[in-house]
Amino acid sequence: SHGATAPRQLETRRRSRPAKLDRRRPRAPTMPSAVLVVVASLVATAQAFQQGIATPLAAHRHSATRLAAMKELGSERAFDQAIKAAKDSLVIVDFATTWCGPCKVMEPKVTALSEQYGDAIFYKVTGDASADASALMKREGVRAVPSFHFWKNGEKVDVVNGANIDAVTSSLQKHI
Repeated sequence: SHGATAPRQLETRRRSRPAKLDRRRPRAPTMPSAVLVVVASLVATAQAFQQGIATPLAAHRHSATRLAAMKELGSERAFDQAIKAAKDSLVIVDFATTWCGPCKVMEPKVTALSEQYGDAIFYKVTGDASADASALMKREGVRAVPSFHFWKNGEKVDVVNGANIDAVTSSLQKHI
């Protein structure tokens, strides 16, 4: 009787294995989170245009202002020269990346500050734009973005981490 049971158990095991394989069917591919962020951004922009909050002409005008107000720094050498050349002027460096949502939210706000406070010098470092920019962020100890570093007379006088425009404004007013 023992010998007759063993083949049935073996047979049962063989039958159950294909069922397990059937349960492992590949799932439908999911969208990467970066794609979802881009889609959400496009939807928000489309809604803003529909509601009249933004227009293509206004967006273009804002983009041109942004370029004039904040200068891009892409290397340690350019950064060091900019800090040295500023002398006793307050320098605000916005460290960001292209994929950072809060950085994108802060950009127009910081641009507005740069227009309001003409005595301060505003720079932007986009960390994922180049290996040099990434090395600069590492050298300056940037571990989270956005990060705003304040320099005066060649020395770092303050740092504000995060998308907090009130803290950035407060620090700017304190050191200007």
